Amino acid sequence: MCVRLLSLSFCFVACATPAVTHDRVALQLPPTHENRRSSIDEAVLAAVEIKTAFARAHGWVDEGDRSLFDRVEIFATQNELWQRVLELHDLPRDQPLPTKGLAAGLEHRHLLAVTPELYAEIAPEYAEADPDAWARLLAHELVHRLHVEILGGDEDAMGPMWFFEGFAVLGASQSLDRGLEYASFEEALAEAKDSASPLAYRRFVAAVRFFAARIQLSELVLHAGAPDFEAWLERSSAAAASSASP
Repeated sequence: MCVRLLSLSFCFVACATPAVTHDRVALQLPPTHENRRSSIDEAVLAAVEIKTAFARAHGWVDEGDRSLFDRVEIFATQNELWQRVLELHDLPRDQPLPTKGLAAGLEHRHLLAVTPELYAEIAPEYAEADPDAWARLLAHELVHRLHVEILGGDEDAMGPMWFFEGFAVLGASQSLDRGLEYASFEEALAEAKDSASPLAYRRFVAAVRFFAARIQLSELVLHAGAPDFEAWLERSSAAAASSASP
């Protein structure tokens, strides 16, 4: 693999005075993708912009503007990616791949991912959702870390899997739930908690959208880690429905 420096320079037009950030991070690619360095550079940049725009739109300006990684590493196989995760966490290398869907991660300020082509093979139903699906995969991982930053570093407060994964899909603007809408609190929660069926992330984000349409997303983030989160959701959803009634 070849390692060179990736320069990130971007401007956010939402600001009265555009904020420009310059970072220098190492970008490591498999030899087969060295001739695609420019397009991968652009995808990483797009992922950062997606994450930051989402954070700013919801009032998490300080958290959204923080640099989240120092290095980008792209792998030709899932096993190489998994071995790197184990190495970064100083874990035994003989641990089996935890999921067939492993495609990316952000570990110890290392943004890791498989190649765009391999991502399309691993999760075609997700990779086909957006023209820039691979950049949004990277943004998904950045939004996970943004979520932790919002919570002051407390990963245990991220809430149930359906919420923190749905939050990341929402923040990355991944079009996984196009056409899927829930009609009630009970339906949204029941579908969200069904993590075993195919296309679970589609249901996760649809549920987050359902609740975010009734309760501020910032409030959802603050309450998601509480033991009574679901009861709080039910009460808050009912109150929102009542206030919306003529």
